[in-house]
Amino acid sequence: MGKYFLLLMISFQSLYGFWPFNWLKSQNPLPVYVLEHPLMTESNVYGVGSGRNFLEAKSKALNDISTQLQSNVRSITSVHKSSEITSTQVDQHITILTKRQIQNYKIIDELHANDVTYILVEYKIIPGNK
Repeated sequence: MGKYFLLLMISFQSLYGFWPFNWLKSQNPLPVYVLEHPLMTESNVYGVGSGRNFLEAKSKALNDISTQLQSNVRSITSVHKSSEITSTQVDQHITILTKRQIQNYKIIDELHANDVTYILVEYKIIPGNK
């Protein structure tokens, strides 16, 4: 009887580690700031980033902050009309440039879950430095 029980336990452990049974393993929940992005206030801007490592996640969080701040948008539109064929072709190229260096930011939270790093960064807006 003991042999069958041991064999049953070893078989279950083998099945538990097998990929179709990944649903048995607990998954870490995502941080709240990933599911619902924090809103920008008059004095603070929040950036959320995720990546394979800390540097990639931090870079994406800082990029998130820079897109919320003052931007310079340039658009080039060209229209080509042909008299032989009744068709019009429109090409448009849009470039968004930010002219602010993100300094004095603070990492509020960092979490590693399911092989992904999540980061929440806070940037304080200094009055007169917009």
